[in-house]
Amino acid sequence: MEMTELNDGNIKSIGYDEMTRELHVRFENGDYLIYYEVFKIDYVGIFTSDNMSKYFEERIQTRYPFKTINNA
Repeated sequence: MEMTELNDGNIKSIGYDEMTRELHVRFENGDYLIYYEVFKIDYVGIFTSDNMSKYFEERIQTRYPFKTINNA
């Protein structure tokens, strides 16, 4: 899976796996989280939003289960 650099707010990069519907997010502080069952429209919405961090906080962080892979 390819990660896309965002450098927007506290998000460093994200990647999306369409087969598993997993959204991988690396934060500036080094945290790496995987969000599960993420709809593709929400992933695409990050890039079309005027404020990527706000979109992520409102549409992804609060709606999808996640697992922390590692911490800084």
